[in-house]
Amino acid sequence: MSKDNFTYVDTQNSLETACKELSAERVLCVDTEFHRESTYYPEFALMQIYGGKRCWLIDPLAIKDLSPLWEILTNPEILKVFHAGFQDIEIIFQESGKLPTPMFDTQIAAALLGYGQQVGFGNLVQRILKKELAKGESFSDWLARPLNSKQLQYAADDVIWLMPIFQHLRDQLKIRKRESWLHEEQSNLCNLQSFEQNVDEFFWRVKGVNKLKGASLSALRALAAWRETEARKRNLPRRRLISDEVLVDIAKRSSLDEETLSRMRGLSQGTVKRFGEHLIEAWHKGVHAPSESWPKLPSRSSNTRGTEMRLELLSTLLRLKAEDGEIASCILSSKSELSALASWGLHRKNNPPKLPCLEGWRYELVGHDLLRLLNGEICLHLNPETGLPEITDINGLRQ
Repeated sequence: MSKDNFTYVDTQNSLETACKELSAERVLCVDTEFHRESTYYPEFALMQIYGGKRCWLIDPLAIKDLSPLWEILTNPEILKVFHAGFQDIEIIFQESGKLPTPMFDTQIAAALLGYGQQVGFGNLVQRILKKELAKGESFSDWLARPLNSKQLQYAADDVIWLMPIFQHLRDQLKIRKRESWLHEEQSNLCNLQSFEQNVDEFFWRVKGVNKLKGASLSALRALAAWRETEARKRNLPRRRLISDEVLVDIAKRSSLDEETLSRMRGLSQGTVKRFGEHLIEAWHKGVHAPSESWPKLPSRSSNTRGTEMRLELLSTLLRLKAEDGEIASCILSSKSELSALASWGLHRKNNPPKLPCLEGWRYELVGHDLLRLLNGEICLHLNPETGLPEITDINGLRQ
């Protein structure tokens, strides 16, 4: 099935033809369609690839052997371009066992150029290319066959228009000397550990984790690890097994047995019968772990004298630097990072806390001056002519 701007690939022979043409390209724009509502792992439904000449829509439900495709996408000589690509990359890793490096994520690049922290693709196309993309197929059933013409064109547009967006952002990063920033920000996407996550760390994502401490927090760690392992094994969403609220409720208990579980809201009798023994075992494992191994929540800064004022000064400096750099302040530093700095600034006896805003390009752009402000080496004042805040060093030199 061919259109003017895309070719639908649903046979082994047509895949071989597509991959032969794609192998000659040095840049490929890539996107996927998938479902994840009822499974742990994404259900791969369609892949779109555009290399500048033709868009290929590859049907993984119709083709048994996708190895030629994975060979192209993991070729280190070809740059792969995504927009908000984590889940697309996860699918490629899940199916091929490799990461599609090297890569370029246009959402990350756009954030570094002042378009906002998580700008959507349609928004970016409208702002840069002045084109409105169709939105009607966002919630299509991509696993149903046959796909209609509107679905196919919608899917093709996601990569066809990605190419000029990539070219514009790449050129702007080069002009503004921010190419190294993108490399640094994409480090997680290029790291296998991002896709092979340790089940013992998933408790930090549980809603309500900040309400627990000590043995209860240790119990939540063990319970969340059990749930993650079980969800992967059964390919079910975490909450389909047990919700976060119930997991926290179990972790808070001072004792636990099947009778207690059977009386808990949010746990069906079937769930208790099937998983009760495992839940009790995980709870005991966490509660009775050595106290020195219990996880600890990040310490909250006490409202000591001057901390709030230091935080206001740091926030003002951050906004000034963000405005000068034409980049959203939330990308440079979070409020929690500034709070940690404001607390450290009370005594400054030890080394500064290890924070993203004090590392890499963020340190160069704002982190260094945040520390200088806390050390009294620079100050903020209002310009009497403009009425706007400015940064000067203690010798009166304007920054």
